Amino acid sequence: MGCRSSKAADMEIYFLRHGETEWNRVHRIQGSTGWTDLTEDGVLLAEATRDGMLARGLTFDRIFSSPYRRALHTARILGTGFGLEPSVDERLREISFGPYEGTRYGKGLFADDNIRACFVDPPSYVARGGAEPFDSVLARMREFVEETLTPLAETCSRVLVVAHGGVLRTVLRLTESLSLAEFWQGSQPNCCAHVCALENGSLSLECRGVVFA
Repeated sequence: MGCRSSKAADMEIYFLRHGETEWNRVHRIQGSTGWTDLTEDGVLLAEATRDGMLARGLTFDRIFSSPYRRALHTARILGTGFGLEPSVDERLREISFGPYEGTRYGKGLFADDNIRACFVDPPSYVARGGAEPFDSVLARMREFVEETLTPLAETCSRVLVVAHGGVLRTVLRLTESLSLAEFWQGSQPNCCAHVCALENGSLSLECRGVVFA
């Protein structure tokens, strides 16, 4: 799991991926497709994650969520355990893959060589037709940390952020200085969380890919 001590962190942030959707199950690229929702198993996983967090004695002062239905549904399920309603922040949305959304991903399934490169060799991928470059996601996540999370350290001890796989991988770019070529390395199952410490405005990784269910 790769946990590290936060020592006297000002605040902890749990960046959590949403529960399973049907498109996750059949390997379709979702990206900025906002209407996909949780499957029945996805709902159960979100509920089990909430219950697992409560069993560990976790509490949260705030919950933030991506505006997309799959993330917001997950955040609302989690929020029932902590008496919190999620605050929606557009900067937490998933990477847009433009015309490739709805197409399949995986060996032998990619629509063309460009979208294959996106997942196999990210530096050679070209964001076309309204798709979002990786560095654009990095910039908006850095802004979210600096403008929204950092000021909360004065009044909050722990915050939950419910978003997407690409957003969580971007958090690793922020905290681990990973190269773009390493973007897709490592597993991130639905409802896993990267636990980060915020200290003096600096974000660092404590635990990677924690599963509570």
